[in-house]
Amino acid sequence: MRPLRIVQAAAFPYPSPQGSQVYVRGMARALARRGHEVTVACYAHGDGRVDDEDGVRVLRTPSVPGYANMRAGPDPVKPLLDLALAVRLCALRADVIHAHNYEAPLAAYVARAVRGIPVVYNNHNTMSEELHRYFSHPAARRTARALGWALDHTIPRRADACVAISPRAVDQLRALGCRRVTHVPPGLDPVDLEGADGARARRRYALGGRVWVVYAGNPDPYQDLEDLVDAVLGIDEVGLLMVSASDLSPWEARAARLPSERKRFIRTPHWTEVRDLVAAADIAALPRRVCSGYPIKLLNSLGLGIPTVCAAGSAQPIPGVVEVPNADPVALGRALRALARDPARRRSLGEAARKAVLEHHSWDARAAELEGVYRAVLGYGHGPLQTLGRG
Repeated sequence: MRPLRIVQAAAFPYPSPQGSQVYVRGMARALARRGHEVTVACYAHGDGRVDDEDGVRVLRTPSVPGYANMRAGPDPVKPLLDLALAVRLCALRADVIHAHNYEAPLAAYVARAVRGIPVVYNNHNTMSEELHRYFSHPAARRTARALGWALDHTIPRRADACVAISPRAVDQLRALGCRRVTHVPPGLDPVDLEGADGARARRRYALGGRVWVVYAGNPDPYQDLEDLVDAVLGIDEVGLLMVSASDLSPWEARAARLPSERKRFIRTPHWTEVRDLVAAADIAALPRRVCSGYPIKLLNSLGLGIPTVCAAGSAQPIPGVVEVPNADPVALGRALRALARDPARRRSLGEAARKAVLEHHSWDARAAELEGVYRAVLGYGHGPLQTLGRG
């Protein structure tokens, strides 16, 4: 069967050491390794900018002078970039557009109307669970909840097929009336973990011999990081290490009572530095209570051999995951303290985690599943599509 021309439509800065960006990058490279012509269509800016890497073409929107926002969430410039993304997509020759999150599918539907290119929608979250968390005023939160509900009930179902990255997302997309849904969990590219040097990061950031708990990812409100900060405040044995490409100052303020030797807040756009800092830690933590998607940072920490304490809403059935109840800083603290005091258990969990992730969660295996989705949409084969909701 002939190679496909696949566009990954990504309405966000690219690349960046954040979940959706890492997900798209790993997917695109794996599809290119299978011989396909892959283009990532994205915003003009990114951190550690890489174009045309590993056989993947990067097509960017025009830049907006002075604009370099790396954070997720609404802002007044993004609609302009999304319109520019739609224009870019309309000019492409492609067999299929694989559109991520919510803005990119809207741009892709314009290209489908103009060029007839089928669209595969990839869920990463739902707006009902996330959008209102960007606002603090009650009226704004109510409006955002209503808008989130409307987006959930209109955008996914218009796609020709949907990719769900978790079993719970399959159920959600079915309930939203999506026609075809295939569960394809995310993968990890082992090359991204090669060369990790935790010892170097410990020296550079003076981490010493203390046990460190790491959170590496975006610091937006829906991550429920207050549970993690409050848990660590009650544990004398550990330090808190937070790493992000975005501003961490709100969490520095919340952790003000922690002694300086027990906290590090590091802002970096570079994956290699993020990787080394995660490898330098002893325990990772994911306090997010509601996650209809799949936390890519979980695969990264487990792939680096770091046992990870997860709130139930973020936990996945992978060796190395220690699950605690949602919204329970006390339970989170107990789990962190127990691991901090038991280095043998940390080593055992970490070894099992790394082995499981590298053996069963590679992007190369996932790319073959995605190829089946694309070919089924194009009518080249039956593929793994399931009919859900509307016939």
